[in-house]
Amino acid sequence: MRIPDRRRAVLAPLAAALLAALLLSGCGVAGLAAHPPRPASVDPALAQAADRFGVSLLQAVAAARPGENLFLSPLSAQVILGLTANGARGATQAEMLEALGYGGMDLAAVNAANQDLRGLLADPDPRVAISTANAIWYQSGFAVEPSFRRVAEGEYGAEVQATRFGTPEAAAAINRWVSRRTRGRIAQLVQETHADLRMVLVNALYFKGEWEKQFNPGRTEPRPFHRLDGTEAEVPFMHQTETFGYLAEEGLVGVRLPYGGGDLALYVFMPDEWEGFVEGLTPERYQGWVAAMAEERVRLAFPKVRLTDRHELNDALMALGMERAFDPQRADFSGLFEASEPLYIDWVIQNTFLEINEEGTEAAAATAVSTRSGSAPPRALPEVVLDRPFLLAIRDDRTGVTLFLGAIVDPAGAERRG
Repeated sequence: MRIPDRRRAVLAPLAAALLAALLLSGCGVAGLAAHPPRPASVDPALAQAADRFGVSLLQAVAAARPGENLFLSPLSAQVILGLTANGARGATQAEMLEALGYGGMDLAAVNAANQDLRGLLADPDPRVAISTANAIWYQSGFAVEPSFRRVAEGEYGAEVQATRFGTPEAAAAINRWVSRRTRGRIAQLVQETHADLRMVLVNALYFKGEWEKQFNPGRTEPRPFHRLDGTEAEVPFMHQTETFGYLAEEGLVGVRLPYGGGDLALYVFMPDEWEGFVEGLTPERYQGWVAAMAEERVRLAFPKVRLTDRHELNDALMALGMERAFDPQRADFSGLFEASEPLYIDWVIQNTFLEINEEGTEAAAATAVSTRSGSAPPRALPEVVLDRPFLLAIRDDRTGVTLFLGAIVDPAGAERRG
């Protein structure tokens, strides 16, 4: 199916990726560390870093799982790995910051920007809720380096606590914490721990937002979604005719659906041809599409989506250049504890949840890092039918930070992973 006159857009579920996670109705999560004061803005370099890392991470994960639905929170991974980098030294730290997209930002600027972001994300809108939290568990009997603890607790708001890795209680405590902070959407992040683990650092991100313009459930009806292999799947599509941010250029159509008062939004970009689309994505192209959106009245058909996903990110991060951190012989994490044996990152895992329905969107992510020994005459309205693979992003337009990023290629098969 093509886009006649560049007015008809057929968008289909792809895979998701980039960052955000929060709560609805402005309500918070009990037990979270108090968020810092709300700043007027955050360092623009943070948004640029988030886009660089988000696009690169999506591409690395997609290369390992071609043709699958994907949903990521690059932001969740970036934040917790940024915190971890405070315990790294020398070339290990420099390599981590470069792979995370921070470029010329020094670690102090990274920490300050992440603290500002926590303050700005808190209670953004009465109809949008965001919560982000960090926590650290360390092996009982070890002494956390005081300077690392100060950064973790002060700038990242992390809860720091001792545990006994290798016991069922350690994994249970981590999973309880994650479940509470994702409203039960991620009930289990780790299956077990081992006695030779020394520290597990976790970020949880939760988002729930009501559409500024909600869909009428009475207009939801099944229609075909075109899969990558040429087959079709009948999935429920939501419909409405309204004014949205709209983009139509050669080979691509896009739409922006705002939440609440409009500062946060879901962006969707559907290409004519999916093959090579993710591989050819760049931060500059993504930012250009966002900037080129113009208000236009459109007829929109959007598939309902519900999926869970799990990512083991070691290989993807090493592909981005973060190699020393995973190498027992070369990693330097001497800044985590006052005194300890050489440490390296054993695993980085992320679980995510996404649901898009008539009321709005709910999304959650948890990432763990372990160290181990448009008045004109009436005319035809542009139509956006998301019935082919598409890219989606949940973005905070106040800061330019993308919270979640993904690709939906088969909404009918979205529940098969997780």
